[in-house]
Amino acid sequence: MMLKGILWGIAALIYLCSPELYAQYVVDTSVSINKIYGVNTVDQTYKVDGYLVTSWYEPDTTYRPASGERVYENHQAEQLMNAGMWVPAFEFINIIGKRQTANMRLVITADGRVTYNERFQGLFTTEMDFRQFPFDHQIFELIMEPFSYEQAQLVFGSARIDIETLDNQSLSEWQMQGEPEARVSRSDYAHLQSGALSHFSRLTISIEASRKPDYYLWRFILPLSLILVASWAVFWIEGFSERLMTSFTMMLTVVAYTFYTSSLLPRLPYTTLIERMVIMGYVSIFAAILVIVFVKIREEKGRPVKHVIPRCRAIFPTLFLIAMSMLIGVNSGL
Repeated sequence: MMLKGILWGIAALIYLCSPELYAQYVVDTSVSINKIYGVNTVDQTYKVDGYLVTSWYEPDTTYRPASGERVYENHQAEQLMNAGMWVPAFEFINIIGKRQTANMRLVITADGRVTYNERFQGLFTTEMDFRQFPFDHQIFELIMEPFSYEQAQLVFGSARIDIETLDNQSLSEWQMQGEPEARVSRSDYAHLQSGALSHFSRLTISIEASRKPDYYLWRFILPLSLILVASWAVFWIEGFSERLMTSFTMMLTVVAYTFYTSSLLPRLPYTTLIERMVIMGYVSIFAAILVIVFVKIREEKGRPVKHVIPRCRAIFPTLFLIAMSMLIGVNSGL
């Protein structure tokens, strides 16, 4: 009995480490991405056009040709599957709506190898991290699982991801980073069987890309920086009312930028780099208003502080440069 328990334990360990040794079907998979486009940062979605190729060994000899291979396309492939030819149904877990299939093909060889190929398009979603926006890096994922067959029946074998260089090295606002990754793992579900876990093989395709910040540098960061620099002109302006009016005008301008940034991203529980710059603008202008009011109050009490305004001409730019250096240093990982 003890020996039997040890053997069962060894078998269970081997299954956990290499489930493909026990699965009825081992499916080799290849995904070729033609294009990633329509990236929507507000909805955290992106569109993918590509090819899905799956291959497995079919022991049933019913549909094997006598020699060579037979190719079935589109309607012929559908007829063959309707007649009883087994083809595993795969689903993309992170797709929104239905996957569109432009064309499909089945190739059956005399030795029992079956290859299913389809061109697909779909709208996908994944959780994005915008903390360093607009200098952020994102990972576009395609997560695929068999719809009906658990890991004991079907597992992913070898997996490969290919990217069409000409179409995807430059994704308008994005730039590909490093090599794409395809990894096989296991996902567990408790809702399929009452009181028991169901184990499914999962294939995850990961493509890393970095955002091109040029648009935001010229259309947002540079103008905001110039507004902050212009707000320090109050330290060269004579007259309390003129100083105060200029500061409030600059404050309202920064408020307008807040509405602009709110339309670029979804509602997030954290602040982004570009939002921290806006906050820095608020703090800078508000601090200038406090200095102006402080100097005015001191003058009305007959205790003028003539050295405060001239010193602020150097203090505010210095603090701004330090804050910008800290933001850039954190962003670049320095």
